[in-house]
Amino acid sequence: MSNQVQSQATQTVVSNDTLSQFQSSLQTVVSNDSPTAAQSAQGTKVTFAAIEQLVVEREVWQANAFRTSNEQLYALLQKCYGLYKAMEGTSAEAVALRGGLRDYINVKGYTFTKSTHSLTRIVKCVFGTDRRRVSTYSIVLRSALAKSVGALDVADFIREYGGVEEIRLAKSPTAMSPKQKAAVATSTVVVNNLGVVSSPALGGLLNDAGKIGTNTVLIGTWQADGSVIVRAVVESDTVLTAALSSHYSAIKEAAKAKTVEQKAAAAVDIKQQAIDAAAATATLTV
Repeated sequence: MSNQVQSQATQTVVSNDTLSQFQSSLQTVVSNDSPTAAQSAQGTKVTFAAIEQLVVEREVWQANAFRTSNEQLYALLQKCYGLYKAMEGTSAEAVALRGGLRDYINVKGYTFTKSTHSLTRIVKCVFGTDRRRVSTYSIVLRSALAKSVGALDVADFIREYGGVEEIRLAKSPTAMSPKQKAAVATSTVVVNNLGVVSSPALGGLLNDAGKIGTNTVLIGTWQADGSVIVRAVVESDTVLTAALSSHYSAIKEAAKAKTVEQKAAAAVDIKQQAIDAAAATATLTV
């Protein structure tokens, strides 16, 4: 594809609001809760057109900015999500669109298990058969769905959670980003006091009154007596976020271990109570 053709294709894609087009097109023929044959046929036609348009946009993105432009990818994923949201519900419009997706899948020869989420099906139709890419983008969109993200807020959601890869690595739709973990851990850190470290050298590093009351990261070395020699102060938001996120994970692990311990203790108590009850019963029957 030449640069001129790519540029023209890009302009066409940018000026074409796929989701609005297919929704308005279908709304003109759907007037009740049960689609007629004509409405179902129109639903198939509209779904085909919507997915094919998204495929064109994906090809343009892939050809022009596959490795450099996340924004175009986010916009494309948002449209995939919007297509899925339009298929929700029991309206004749939604039913027709779902039927159109099934027809598109059949024509393309794609196969899915019964449990495959419709978002995954849409992603595969748009992005092709690259399993890793389909899996990644499906995780992103299903994460957005689990968090009840609006159809027009997917791009912002992806940015907020650190990008596609960050969401993929989190895997769980309810997982928190490092920034969110850090925010939670901050409230825990401020109530802890493991000791106070002070020295003229440290005092000299406080060259901004605005830093007073904020968190920072110290690099230190443990000593045999339990003390710590402070080697450096790290003034980096990224490092601080990572440290607080790690602290959050440590808190969660400790809480999980405590829960397991409590359950084990409770099980022992229940078992002992059963033994005591059996012994009491045996005593009474002798």
